[in-house]
Amino acid sequence: MQTARRERVSYYLYFFGQNMFYIIIASYISLFLLNHGVNEKLAASVIIAPQIWDVINDLIFGRIVDKCHFKGGKFLPWLKISWLLIPLTTIFIFCMPDNLTISAKCAWVIIGYCLWSVAYTMCDTPIFALSTAMTDRVDERNSILSIGRVAGTSGLVIATLLIESLYIGMGWKLLSIALSIVSMALMLPILLFGKERTQVRTESPTINEMTRALSGNKYLIVFYVAFFLVGLTNTVQTVIPTFAQYVLGDTEKGTILLAMSIIPAIIVAAFIPYLSKKIDKFWLYIICLIVFAAASVIQFFLGYKNEIVLDITMALRGVGLVGYNVLVYMFTPDCVEYGQYVTGVRQEGITFSIQTCVTKLSAALMSSISLLLLSFFGFKAANADPATGIVDEIGAFGCWNVLTWISAIGPVIAIIVLVVGYKLRDDSVSLMALCNNGEITRKECEDRLKEL
Repeated sequence: MQTARRERVSYYLYFFGQNMFYIIIASYISLFLLNHGVNEKLAASVIIAPQIWDVINDLIFGRIVDKCHFKGGKFLPWLKISWLLIPLTTIFIFCMPDNLTISAKCAWVIIGYCLWSVAYTMCDTPIFALSTAMTDRVDERNSILSIGRVAGTSGLVIATLLIESLYIGMGWKLLSIALSIVSMALMLPILLFGKERTQVRTESPTINEMTRALSGNKYLIVFYVAFFLVGLTNTVQTVIPTFAQYVLGDTEKGTILLAMSIIPAIIVAAFIPYLSKKIDKFWLYIICLIVFAAASVIQFFLGYKNEIVLDITMALRGVGLVGYNVLVYMFTPDCVEYGQYVTGVRQEGITFSIQTCVTKLSAALMSSISLLLLSFFGFKAANADPATGIVDEIGAFGCWNVLTWISAIGPVIAIIVLVVGYKLRDDSVSLMALCNNGEITRKECEDRLKEL
């Protein structure tokens, strides 16, 4: 291996800490707004508003990363800057004063969310792109990214369980501060031990070259259209806290359901490095999408009255989520190699910024769409019984619809898009990487590609 063990462990820990920051915003900002008196439709507008800026911000930052070359490296300096900015913006959001008017609360969250988005982009694009600079070996990179996603998913689990069990007793303000301290400690080692050893030096592309390169990277476009569709309807982690509090009347049950939806993914993800050597990761991803979609529909028809059945079906959905939470991030480096092979322009920054942009945009849209769908199906948190905190039967059934079968829509469409339009496989990417690094000639690469 080209990477040192200490460096790889630091890389994994970074994802653990980073995802603790991500989950409190992506999955709990809607509940935070509902808890502070903002209704479902207004909360949906508040969440989607910053994403208008976010799309522009992500693409601009990708361009900046591709153009800037600091003395300390191409990616690591950005991680050091964001290490301070992410906790500051996270704490700012959750320290919103209680005595503000509804309009002022909405403005506070929108401003904080916009600032957080910039800070998060500064870490998310570079940390994934760093994998292409740590090693040029596709198998080693796949292993690093897959284990990194296992660590990231573990961070999601731990943070989710802690937030779900502590937010009522501890309060959002103190909870956000405690989470920030822990996350910063986990993200620090890669700043000390990370190395960029295989960076491909190229001239900074012009805007026209970037446009041509991206338009020529058809597999990047196809894959992230599919990824966007999956994320757009993945209501599980966002709606479970609402379902537990307002339908089951038990936030502790929400902790259990969230654990059941994530822990199986960690267990399965631990075998991804081994499985990816036996089965191409593309087909592993397709299998995960099928399992998730099927389990979501089955769960709807089985209902939620039987706790054991509810936990089992949620665990099955968790197995399917391994594709969305782990495997998906192993495809972007492949698109980087393909883009350079086809166009001659290597663009880690803009390519990984598209990954960040689509991830955050789909998550934000999903949160807003979830709130709008809850309202459409008759769910209103304001109508909850004052004694029990539980909504009426119409609201409960509406929440169940949004939590279950709605989630299957995106994956079903995405499977069709990927099978028809995405043709990159591990063997072909390995050859392209060798050609991009000058280890084999282009003619030799093309001849060997024809043999696959």
